[in-house]
Amino acid sequence: MMNRKEFYEYVKDNVKEYLPESYRDAEIKLQEVEKNNGLKLTGITIPNGDQRIVPRVYLDSFYLEYVIGKDVDSCVGDVVDMYIEAQDKAEFIKMGVPDIFDYEKMKEKLQVRICDQEWNEERLADKVIMEHGDFAAYYAVNLEENGEGISSIPVTISLMNEWGVSAEQIQADAMTADRKRGVTLMDMNEIIKSMIFGEEPENLLNEKMDMEAMEKPMFCLTNKAKMNGASLLLQEDIRKQIGECLGSDYFVIPSSIHEVLILPDNGIFQVPELNAMVKEVNETQVEREEQLSDKVQFCDGKTAVMENAERREARLEKVKEAEKAETKAASKGGIHGRLEKAKAEIKAKEINKAPKDKAKNLAEVL
Repeated sequence: MMNRKEFYEYVKDNVKEYLPESYRDAEIKLQEVEKNNGLKLTGITIPNGDQRIVPRVYLDSFYLEYVIGKDVDSCVGDVVDMYIEAQDKAEFIKMGVPDIFDYEKMKEKLQVRICDQEWNEERLADKVIMEHGDFAAYYAVNLEENGEGISSIPVTISLMNEWGVSAEQIQADAMTADRKRGVTLMDMNEIIKSMIFGEEPENLLNEKMDMEAMEKPMFCLTNKAKMNGASLLLQEDIRKQIGECLGSDYFVIPSSIHEVLILPDNGIFQVPELNAMVKEVNETQVEREEQLSDKVQFCDGKTAVMENAERREARLEKVKEAEKAETKAASKGGIHGRLEKAKAEIKAKEINKAPKDKAKNLAEVL
C-alpha cells in the first residue's frame, strides 16, 4: 500500500489518462494549502490554457478512500470527475462575474470571515486583516453563493493594492454586505424543534425577551444562510442590539465559524466551566477547519464592549484585590491619623496654656 505522499504523486502522474485531450499539455501541480486553524490539505491543479480561475481539488479524502480499500485507479478517476465538475463551475463563474480587479463591482460580494488569531498567524500573513481581541477578521469575495455552498477567493494584500482601497474601507463594505445577507438571533430550543418539524425559528433580534420566563436561555447568532455567520459578532451595533434583547450582559460561545452561541450572564454559568465545554465540543464534535476558537468572550450588554471572559475575570479580581488593599491601608491610616491628631491637640493645649500661666504669675508679682 502506498503512503500518503506516494498516493498523491501517483494521482499526479496518472490523472492525464482520464482527462480530455484539451488537457494534454496542462502543467499539473500538487500544492499543500493551509486552511483554517493550521489544517493543511494537499490539492491538485490542472490549468486548461490561460484560464484565470483555476479550480483546486483536494486529495486527502480520496487517500482515505484508498486506505480503506478503494482501487487506486478508481480514486484517480473520481478525482478527474470532481475536477471536470469544478472546471465547469469555474467557467460559469468566469462568465457571470465582473472583473475581479474592479472594486466597485466586487464590494457587494465581500464577506467578513473570522478566526482565532493565535491559531492562524501563518495563514493570515498575506491576507488583509483587522484585529478584534482574540479574533482576526479577514475577507473573501464570494463569487457564487447558493444552497450548495460558496465559491470564493480570499482578499490578499496584493488584491487590496490592485483595488487601491484601504483595509478600513474593505472592512466597512464587507460588514455592509454581511448585513444584507441577513442577521438572525434564534432560540436554540426552537432550532432543535425546527430540525424535527421543519419550521423556521423566529428571528428574535428585535424582540425584548423575558429571561426569567425561559428555562434554559441560549441563542444562536448567524446569518440567513448559516454560512460564515460568526463574523457578525464583530459588529458593535449587533452586539448592542443583542444586549437590548436580553436585557443583560452575556457570554459568547465561539461554537464554529458559521455561528456563535449567546448565553445571558444570569449567574448560572462560570467561565472555567464554559471554557472547558467549548474545548470538549471542539475536540469531539467540530471539524478542525470549522472551529472558531476555544476562548469564551464576555460582552457588556449596554456598552457592547467584548473581551476575553477569562482575562476579564482575572482583571476584575486584581481590581478587587487592589480595592481591598486600599481600603485596608486607608483604615489603618485613619486610626493612626486620628491618634496623631489627638496628640497634636493635647500638645497644642499645653503650649497655649503655658504662656497664660506665665502671664498670671507675672501679674501677681507686679
